[in-house]
Amino acid sequence: MQDFTVHSFQNFIGPNSFLDRSALVINLLLDPQGPEADHYRDAVLARFPALEETYPDRVAELYAQVLVQVLKMDIDLYVNNCAVRGEGDDVLVAVEYLDNRVSRKCADLVADWLRSLNDNGAFDFDGRFARLQEEFDATLFGGPTIYSLIEAGLKRNIPVLFLYEENVFMWGYGKRHVRGRSTTFHTDSIKDTEFTTFKDMVKDFLLMCGFPTPSGRNTFTADDAVAEAHEQGYPVVVKPLAGHKGQGVTTGIRSDAEVRTAFGRIIESCREEGVSFDGAIVEKEIYGTDHRLLTVNGKFVAALERVPAYVVGNGTSTIGELIAVENDTVARLDNARSPLCKIKVDDDLREFLELQDLTLDAVPEKGQRIFLRRVANVSAGGVSINVTERMHPKNIKMVEDIATYLEVGVIGIDILAEDISRPWDEGGFGIIEINAGPGVFMHLAPAIGDSIDVPGRIMEAHFPEPGRERVPIIAGNRIGTELAGMIGTVLAGVRPGIEFGALTADGIHFNGDFFHRNQHHDDNVKLVLRNPKLDAALFSHTAEQIDDYGMVHQGADLVILEDPIGSEAVLKRDLLPGGWLIEVDDGRAVMTRDGEEVAAAGLSGAGGRDAALLDLVGQVAEELLRKYD
Repeated sequence: MQDFTVHSFQNFIGPNSFLDRSALVINLLLDPQGPEADHYRDAVLARFPALEETYPDRVAELYAQVLVQVLKMDIDLYVNNCAVRGEGDDVLVAVEYLDNRVSRKCADLVADWLRSLNDNGAFDFDGRFARLQEEFDATLFGGPTIYSLIEAGLKRNIPVLFLYEENVFMWGYGKRHVRGRSTTFHTDSIKDTEFTTFKDMVKDFLLMCGFPTPSGRNTFTADDAVAEAHEQGYPVVVKPLAGHKGQGVTTGIRSDAEVRTAFGRIIESCREEGVSFDGAIVEKEIYGTDHRLLTVNGKFVAALERVPAYVVGNGTSTIGELIAVENDTVARLDNARSPLCKIKVDDDLREFLELQDLTLDAVPEKGQRIFLRRVANVSAGGVSINVTERMHPKNIKMVEDIATYLEVGVIGIDILAEDISRPWDEGGFGIIEINAGPGVFMHLAPAIGDSIDVPGRIMEAHFPEPGRERVPIIAGNRIGTELAGMIGTVLAGVRPGIEFGALTADGIHFNGDFFHRNQHHDDNVKLVLRNPKLDAALFSHTAEQIDDYGMVHQGADLVILEDPIGSEAVLKRDLLPGGWLIEVDDGRAVMTRDGEEVAAAGLSGAGGRDAALLDLVGQVAEELLRKYD
């Protein structure tokens, strides 16, 4: 038998019999005659010194712990848990994971590496790991903003599920949940979000409010653009009507020819992207440093100063060489944790150098700072500086006034200001655009200055009180459709009009009415939890369903167990703090809380088992429904 052979995988999107969270489960073949765990110690600790204090005795546990370290992607992703089940030569290893496909490749990498340490053969760990890091960066979890929001939820014990069918993440359950991608959520006004993409309308709105924004208008031909540039007076800025991240923006234009070039570049970009050309705005250039001001739920939370990408000369290296050195820095790894993006060498960069009578082959003097782009966006290689504490109170009020008019949870307002510590109405201040769904990782990890936990502020805006992200959940292993319906009636008697979702062997029912039954158990659980009106839920799981799909939902407030077999006993493990456990055994149903018996009922009376269970549920129904109020 070949040591460290991975021969099957299974992934669970939520709690399961192995872990109380998502898990990738691996069948791992081990050579019973193979080396002990200590054989790998030097090589493992040389690469993963964090394992020194927890270095295991068993080889299977060593494999699991090393895999967790690899899954952190060398950027300390919030992946920490593992479990090993079984003895001998074929064991099951479960690890917490984010992306299924990349995690499976990581499992193969660790197995191949440990096996190579037995064979004393050459192994390109660094090369394979780097490729996996690149693959992870391209996944949904690799985006700095979305990953930071996922982690902010996980750290606050807010359940997070990816809804594959909608291509969005869901935080929380039922009527408490929010769905979204990046910082755009289903609670945002679609109309207001759309409105922010039209820079000409936003400009008119800001002028109507009396806020400072550069004059100008949208144009549809190059001749119109030149005419508007004459109307405004050079220098001007030309930018696409619906652009983002500074793409297609040309600043410092001082001639008709430059206007036509910038206008043509926008048309060409639309053609390449396969989108319609909606016009190009020509506006008067204003001066100042670029800033991103951020509001969450209408309140100002952070300000960044953004400096265009630059390099500093050393007297010997060319600009091209300096860019390569800068791109190799840790700050510019361009992954889910790095504060800066790569500096891309493209036509815009070359043209901006030409305006300075420079090329990539020029050698700047020692200490000379060479700016590489017109725009300061972080996505274009710009440098971010936290200046939140410098904001003048009047400027804070201005951004909050703007946010008041938009039903959008997270808003980024881009401005040019000579000094944000001065009031906006004293001059030297102009609003460039408003962004719905802005990136926020740059506030969490600015290149310069203290971190502002904007992802945490967003989670707290949606879930202002800890523990309020859930709805009451009842879970059990022998709950039929009829009993589930009666439990729903008991809860409705306590709180009329309740939206009660139940999943039994017959499928999904809402308020006693059949809704649907998917083939896959996890799809059914997600569908119940996704209901935006859901007040309480009940899930009946069999051992087979738990083994194949897990439970999906994190924990339960009331667990009803009767003669559990196999994996059904895991429901007891996931009883939430302060929850109730009802166990049916020896002709009695006994309810406990925190290990103490609080009530019991015999099964031989009128109505038998179901009546006894209903009686116990009825005793806690009011407190159960009040738990997350």
